[in-house]
Order: sequence, then structure tokens, then C-alpha cells
Amino acid sequence: MKKWKKRTALALVLTLLVALLNTAQAAGNIYLTAVNESVLELTSDTMPTWSGGVLYVPYTVFDSSYTGINLGISSSYSRDGGTVTLYNLQQMMIFDLNRGTCYNPITEETISGRAILRNGRPYVPVATVCSFFGLSYSVIDIDEGYIVRIKSSAVVLSDAWFVDAAQNSIRSRIRDYNQANQSQPTPGVLPPTNNTEDPQPEITVPDDPDDTSVIPAYLGFSCEDAQGLSEILDTLDSYSQRAIFFFDAEGLEREDDLIFRILGSGHSIGLIAQGRTAAGTRRLLEQANETLSEVAYTRASVVLVPENQREELEQEGWICWNETASAFPDQGVSASTYANKVLSRISGNHARVYLTLDGSSETARVLPTLLRRLSAEGYGVSVPLETRL
Repeated sequence: MKKWKKRTALALVLTLLVALLNTAQAAGNIYLTAVNESVLELTSDTMPTWSGGVLYVPYTVFDSSYTGINLGISSSYSRDGGTVTLYNLQQMMIFDLNRGTCYNPITEETISGRAILRNGRPYVPVATVCSFFGLSYSVIDIDEGYIVRIKSSAVVLSDAWFVDAAQNSIRSRIRDYNQANQSQPTPGVLPPTNNTEDPQPEITVPDDPDDTSVIPAYLGFSCEDAQGLSEILDTLDSYSQRAIFFFDAEGLEREDDLIFRILGSGHSIGLIAQGRTAAGTRRLLEQANETLSEVAYTRASVVLVPENQREELEQEGWICWNETASAFPDQGVSASTYANKVLSRISGNHARVYLTLDGSSETARVLPTLLRRLSAEGYGVSVPLETRL
């Protein structure tokens, strides 16, 4: 009897160990992708994968038209020809999916590495592409799995700082992924829901800023008042939206912890200055840039300055925020009234819209309603790249 009990106990222990190992292995199977300071959307079709001991990522990870992060690389995929091309002004590499080869058509040299198809999507070896274009990458071990982080010379944060700053984005991406994979609804049958509130409409983000079906809307936050900034970042993270945040030198020093979170969440930092003359404003901008360099080891070129000084400062190389409307909320205004006022200010034949908000607690309160209304009215909050401003 004692032997039977011991064997039973041993079997239970082994069963538990196997279950724990399987659970740990499953948890480690999640691979996120990050480019510089941005965590990309996670789906089963775009997750990095291993094949033959080589780490692969979708070829679109390197193309800013898909990710919004400029690595200086463009891409194309020919289904008929079975080729994937990655290129910039100086270099080009072509993966031939049919032959399992890669070559440089400019030098006619063969490149070691091949592309693969996964779920009908071309994947390329991350090490080969990074080496060819002078990029770097790292595989970061996190509690939820791993992050494959691709980095250019414009990267700001170390891997450790990045993981710390991007915690909200990481959790949001994994939460969305888990929810999408919990259960797939049967065609023609709506999945059950216990939510009695009105569902939030899906926020539209235009992949192509020149798509006339959606008007790109860029959000800029003037952070002289930053009392609601943390909540604003929470809202933007929950809606997977990106914005630019303008600081002066004093604000950069005061909000140095939030600066890392802003960059780690994929947002941009800009500078704000209001001198009496363009020369005075330029001195303030240069001072703020020095502070930003000390705080976050980066510099900014997008600036929020008085309208009558923009032309002169742009000639000096600054990229001036071209405000369409100021969207600072009045104290105590209802979120619905506020959104209506903003929409009335930007209605018209605008190819794109630049909204300036502040970092106050009032803005934090009304921002969710504004995001939903912008989407419902055909505006898509777009990534504020310097090339689009």
C-alpha cells in the first residue's frame, strides 16, 4: 500500500511538472516586434518565427509605410514573380522565394539567406537584412515572452530602458492578441458579450496618408500644463494612437520620467518656444534641444512656435507644426460639446488636419470622446512622422 501511495504521489508530481513546463513553454512562444522605440501590433500572421535555427520577421517590418517608423528602407512583393525586394537609395536586396536565394542586383553578389512563406506572407531573416542595411537587432527576454527589437542609428533607449518605458504598450499588444485568439466566432454567429454599454467604434488609422477616403489627423500636445499627461498617454495607448508632445526646456527637466515613457510608447517629442522675435525663439529652441539631449540622448526638429515666425524658422531647417485648430478644452465643458466644437473648427476641404491640445487634466477627460468622434467623422489619427508634417 505504501509503495502504491508513493508511486501515485510520484506520478502526480511528474504530471504537475510536465504541466508547468508546458505552460512555461507556451508562455514563451509569444514574440513581439519592436522598431526603435515602438512596439508593433501583434497577430498570429505577423509574429516573428524560427525556421532552421534562423529568426524570421515579416518583410514589412522594415518598411515605414507599414510601421510608421522610418528605417530608410522601402519594400515590394511580387506574388507572380515570387520575389521580395528591400531597398533604399544606395542598396537593394532581392529574395527569390521560388529558388530560395538572395542577391544584390547592383553588385550582382549572392547574399547568404533566403525568405520563407508563413501563412501566405513572406518572412525574411532578420539578421541578414539588418547586416545588409547597417541595422542592429536584439532578442529581449520578458516575462510574457520575447521582443525582437530592430534598431537604427536613431534609436534612443537601451533595451533595458525600452522595456521599462514600453510596459503599457507591451501589455496592450499582448492583451489584444490574447483577446483575438481566445475564440474565433462561427461565420454568421455573433460572439457572446456581457458588455451592456455602447461599444466603442473602431479607430481608423490610415496606412496611406494620401488616401482620400480618410482625412489624416495629427495630434500635438502642448505640455506647458502637464497635469493630465499620464492619463492622456494611457488613453492613447488604449486606442493604439500616436501623437507628438511639445515641451520647453523647463518642462523637459520637470517631466523627465514621462519623456522616457513617451518615447518608449512610440510617440514623438517636439519643442515649444515663444520668443518675441524669431531669433529669440530660436535661442529658446536650441536651449530646449540641449536639455532634451541631456535628458533622453536625442534631439528634436519639430517645433510649435508663433505663426508669424514659422517661415523664417523653417528656412533655418526647423519643421514647424502647421496648426489647423487649437483644441484646448474649456473648464468643465462636456466631452460631447467639446468634440462638436473641435469638429466644427476643422470641417472643410482639408487634406489633413493638425490639432493642438494641451496636457491638462481637462484634455485627459475629453480625449476618449474626441478620438471616437474623429473616427466616426472620417478622420484617422496618423503617426506624426517628420516627413508628413
